[in-house]
Amino acid sequence: MTSVCTLRVRDIRSRNPRGFGGCIFTGVQIDDDGTVLDAREYYVVKASYRVMGGVRIQAGQWWRVVGELSANVITVNGYRVTEWQIEAQALSLMWPSGEHIITLMAESPDFQGIGRVKATRLWETFGEGLYDILDRGDAAALTSVLTDESAQQVVAAWHLHGDTKTLQWLHARGFSVTVGRKVVSYFGKDAPEKIDEDPYRLLSFCASWSHVDALARGEFGIDEQDPRRLQGAVEEALYRLFDAGHTCARISMLADRLKAILRVPGGGWTWERLAADVLTAGFSNGSYVIGTDHDIHPVGPLVMESTVARAVATRLQQVSEAQLLTSRDVDACVEAYQRKEGIELNAEQRLAIQTAAANAFAVITGGAGVGKTTVLKGLYRIFDAAGVRVFQMALAGRAAKRMQEATGRPASTIAGFLHNATAEDLEGPAVVVVDEASMCDIITMYRLCELLPPHVRLVLVGDPNQLMPVGPGLVLHALAKTSGIPAVELTVVKRYGGRIAEAAHAVRSGVFPELSADASAPIVFIPCARLGAGYSEGASEIAQAVLQLYAQAPEKTQILSARRTGAGGVLELNTLCQARMAGGAQPLMVWSEPHQAMARTGFRLGDLLLCTRNLWEYGLQNGSLGQLVQIEDLPRLLVREDGEPIGHAIAWALWDDGERRPLFEPMLDDLELGYAITVHKAQGSQWPRVIVAVTGHRLLDRTLIYTAITRAQEQVILVGDSEALRRAIEALPRSQERHVALGSLLRTSLEDLF
Repeated sequence: MTSVCTLRVRDIRSRNPRGFGGCIFTGVQIDDDGTVLDAREYYVVKASYRVMGGVRIQAGQWWRVVGELSANVITVNGYRVTEWQIEAQALSLMWPSGEHIITLMAESPDFQGIGRVKATRLWETFGEGLYDILDRGDAAALTSVLTDESAQQVVAAWHLHGDTKTLQWLHARGFSVTVGRKVVSYFGKDAPEKIDEDPYRLLSFCASWSHVDALARGEFGIDEQDPRRLQGAVEEALYRLFDAGHTCARISMLADRLKAILRVPGGGWTWERLAADVLTAGFSNGSYVIGTDHDIHPVGPLVMESTVARAVATRLQQVSEAQLLTSRDVDACVEAYQRKEGIELNAEQRLAIQTAAANAFAVITGGAGVGKTTVLKGLYRIFDAAGVRVFQMALAGRAAKRMQEATGRPASTIAGFLHNATAEDLEGPAVVVVDEASMCDIITMYRLCELLPPHVRLVLVGDPNQLMPVGPGLVLHALAKTSGIPAVELTVVKRYGGRIAEAAHAVRSGVFPELSADASAPIVFIPCARLGAGYSEGASEIAQAVLQLYAQAPEKTQILSARRTGAGGVLELNTLCQARMAGGAQPLMVWSEPHQAMARTGFRLGDLLLCTRNLWEYGLQNGSLGQLVQIEDLPRLLVREDGEPIGHAIAWALWDDGERRPLFEPMLDDLELGYAITVHKAQGSQWPRVIVAVTGHRLLDRTLIYTAITRAQEQVILVGDSEALRRAIEALPRSQERHVALGSLLRTSLEDLF
């Protein structure tokens, strides 16, 4: 029987019923005034995490509960008591009315140290006015009854209950906990009122258009031609364009997105005229800017691109201060560097060094093997001679690690530099060198330019023909094409030659290379059909083909894929490889408190591991690869030299920097199998042998194929769909589809300065 009742929570029995999250609590039924209806009855409510929406249930709260009701009569101390059990289908938090706020404060652990006596004094002093005081967060008003500390405690606890009520309000309308917490963080207790005024405000908190629009049209009765709906649709279109990498949009691009969002039927209402009115309103209220080229620039991306453009232009203005040494001294440093290293720089490399030494901002580009690192090492000799401190970094942890190994100097991720750099670090002559800069999006470059004082030099190094940023915008690509930027392209391949280099050059130029069918050749393409029987069941043909090839030399091979999911994706490849390479090995287990049993982590002894986040405290970076080499029988407490506990090690892994490190349970969320990784994760790294799974996918383009090929030192094997491979190589790079404004903004900044 489905029932609706209001309960006052008495106590919490469990926070994790059946191990699925949620809460089991007991309560008594009350009326709207808080009066207990029958003291001989009490209720046991089982509420799943899905129903609760991630909120906290505490003693003393009032909850309206909807669910299936069943009775169970039990005897307690000789009295017959009815225990009603409810499987909650819906929950909503109610405010206590009248003097029942005393009970809430006395029983809820949030109001720690208040108790019934103090709560009663508050009610007797302020009466119904207490609600208004708490809603305002006016702790000072409460100090006539409480100490300052207790008054702050009461206000903070009331704020928590308000957040819970708002979260429940949003959850009851189908919004996720993540969206709900963002809304509460921004609007606080006024969230329902703000959403009632304009439901499309929820779009700013990553709620989906379909969900928000259904709520607005259904619950709030907003008409399809309501300006709020059209303004929301424009904002949604701009969000989607930004998600796709664009930092600005042509009117035609925006119109195409609006048609899809609004699902405009042929010959329907005159949305174009109404949308034009909304665009004008948005321009007036500062939601976006319409440029001289008639492009629409959302304010956020425009601010970021303008900041980067000004940072570059300001450095290019520093002509007299930029020259570090005389030309003679620069040449002397270069000659000394060549003698020490036993090398001879070509004309392009010399020009790159001279350009970066003579300008406060410079760009050095070039493909794999052209000697960009060689140039940097020579450039650093000049910086050292001029007393300029060098900060070198890359977007990915693995790329930063390789940069450090190649130059013999400290390197960090950009995120690490942004997090750790202080004003004192950046005082005096300094230069920031960013490697693999093609992967740097506008958000990251904006943050870097905001941090750096104008006197700090900036050198960007990378290859615009490798992968573009995962995030929005284009930085290196735009700068490399902008006239007036001190830029040098290195074209002479020095690190390696042969078939891999020839194929890479062809792909880079959009030409389908000659690929051998001989599995022992330096660069090979093997259609899946060429491999014989013996595949595992339940996996795609391409994944099984990759597995066969990987098993021939796993110790020197890395598998790469364009995608994470789907046929030939990282997840499928890792599952298949684990079953083959470590399927019978000891599993790594951890204790599950909700289940009161040991639970599998998904890892086994011998598994290859990938770290997916910078874990500075554990010495790992995003992209670090390792192998699980030992599992502890029982978690082992590790301590520092001073006796301070570090944590309980559950296993040990040997990482790609040669260090053997403990694994702790909190690390598991940031680890995954590393037999196969995405090409994005591989950028900046190399392995002797690389296998690339090739399937038709929106991310597959010539830059991804080129990046994958150039990760191989001895052999690269492409496996999969030959037509998809050809289309990807011969089509224009996806980076050319991005619409950005950095180049035009930079040209304007340069004109203003010069």
